[in-house]
Amino acid sequence: MVRSRRLLGICIAGALIIAGCGSSKGGGTAATTAGASSATTAGASTATTAGASAATTAGASAATTAGAAPAAAATGKADASKPPVLVGFHNLEGGAVVSLPEIRQGFESGLNYVNEELGGINGRPLKADECNLDVTPESSVKCANQFVEKKVVAAVQGVDVAADAALPILKEAGIVEIGFFAFSAAMNKAKGDAYFTLFSNEDNYAGDLVTQQKLGAKSEAVLMEDLPTSKALDTDVIQPAAKKLGMTAKPFFYSAQTDWTTFAATIMASSPDAVSIPAAQDQVCLAAIPALRAAGFTGYLHAGSCTEIEKLDVKQLDKVINHNEFFYTSFAKVPAKPQKDLDTYLRFIKRDFPNFKSLLYTQLGFHIAVQAADMLRQVPGSDLSAAAVKKAMPTTKGPSFFRDTSDSYDCAGSKSWPGTSACSSSEVFTKFTAEKKKELLPGQPTDLTAVRPAS
Repeated sequence: MVRSRRLLGICIAGALIIAGCGSSKGGGTAATTAGASSATTAGASTATTAGASAATTAGASAATTAGAAPAAAATGKADASKPPVLVGFHNLEGGAVVSLPEIRQGFESGLNYVNEELGGINGRPLKADECNLDVTPESSVKCANQFVEKKVVAAVQGVDVAADAALPILKEAGIVEIGFFAFSAAMNKAKGDAYFTLFSNEDNYAGDLVTQQKLGAKSEAVLMEDLPTSKALDTDVIQPAAKKLGMTAKPFFYSAQTDWTTFAATIMASSPDAVSIPAAQDQVCLAAIPALRAAGFTGYLHAGSCTEIEKLDVKQLDKVINHNEFFYTSFAKVPAKPQKDLDTYLRFIKRDFPNFKSLLYTQLGFHIAVQAADMLRQVPGSDLSAAAVKKAMPTTKGPSFFRDTSDSYDCAGSKSWPGTSACSSSEVFTKFTAEKKKELLPGQPTDLTAVRPAS
């Protein structure tokens, strides 16, 4: 269970706010959250034991629920007689500030899927050495040293906001980092040593401008937390991208003490066509949207990836848009490929952790388990050492789990912001329907070709 609803540990230093930051209801819907009102307890799984790496080996019981259709890409079980491929998994869990066990639960359930239906890693079971951490650099260093000692072939990150401290240790040992998003500055720039399957912070801000321009905006107010990293993003990404699009972008910086009624009036004085809060936490969105609407703003408002805004009146949500990492169950309509992915995920997570609390966080964990396995399968030959993995990683590419067929990842960097360790740049932007479901905007996923700088 999230210890702090602000998820302060994740939302630091101007980093991208993962969808639902501050909310325990992933995907914006409670309808399929498997019910339980109590926090998920360790050992709540029928197929995995929380924190036990042995739980991810092939042959976990009850491969599918009764009557469930097999996954479309099924290749059978991994061969339990073969030596497992060992990765290290590090994630915020058990700390006093923030704890995200659901990401670990999703990861473990994803490993079960990989081993039970996708043949593991070319027939070998995929196994994880797990390491819990808090928001301190010392805990990240502890996990890195543990992975070096265990001789893992790669480190897989759930959420580690202090991962920069681990980077030199992993780099010296020749161990690459794989994750869904770089939550720390050095990891975001560790191209060649780290690979993240989703977009970078730079892509997020550029994608916001591209989307608002397509919706007709010529001037935009960009609201950011008052941090040095926000001001650097304005200088390095927002202003150059706006210039290429023929837009004007005026930054406004807020703090935890911001009076949103007064701040909204200040923003409106700049007469913006559009307003965006690309990296807002839920409590910011819940304060900003009503204040801006009350101040007279009627245009499109990008409320980052906030999910608790569904509490607002549907009239206030008119022309409110969100960015999304991939397709979620809260979407009004999902294409065939990501729908099959969602069906597989729900089948496994409901079986493995029937009392799970968050669709969002378990889906992120499931995603990175499947994507890491896909990358490792592309290592040529039978030598799955850390060195072999590191050599092969820049050439890995393929379909992204929970995304449509046209939206793939490519770790060579052709689809990401130059200089970052992201393997993709795509976001899926949505607006709300009258039923408060999410509906795709035209032209998704975002195409950043017009604003991406040369490599």
